Amino acid sequence: MKLKNLAHWILVLGLSGPLLASAADSSEPVLQPVTENGITYISGGNGLEERQALDEVSGEYNLKLVFAEKGSGAYLADVKLSIMNMKGQKVLEAVSDGPWFYVKLAPGRYKITAEAAGQSQTQQARVGGGRLAQRHFYWSVE
Repeated sequence: MKLKNLAHWILVLGLSGPLLASAADSSEPVLQPVTENGITYISGGNGLEERQALDEVSGEYNLKLVFAEKGSGAYLADVKLSIMNMKGQKVLEAVSDGPWFYVKLAPGRYKITAEAAGQSQTQQARVGGGRLAQRHFYWSVE
């Protein structure tokens, strides 16, 4: 009886339209991977839906980068990235659309430079070995 009343109120309040629209759209991916020079990556994480979508595909990538504000932990987007192998060759240049950036790289060591808020940071990462490597970048933003 209660479920029937709930369905009635959903229809009365006009909430069924948005619910059905989001269900109909669920077949389209929230985020699309990009491939450049043989390197595939995906970025986003602006909101719960995007973070859930990235979590679902995380197993397809071997490096996760996270960008946030120092202190508050507020996520940052539009971070410029440069990934170089240890020979100094640039393998990827990209801009992260959100605070999470997943990339699939050949096994090895890489130098990652990320730029946000007019500041640049560099970290190294070893990828491969069947696990997801993670690096977190934090900036002081005024």
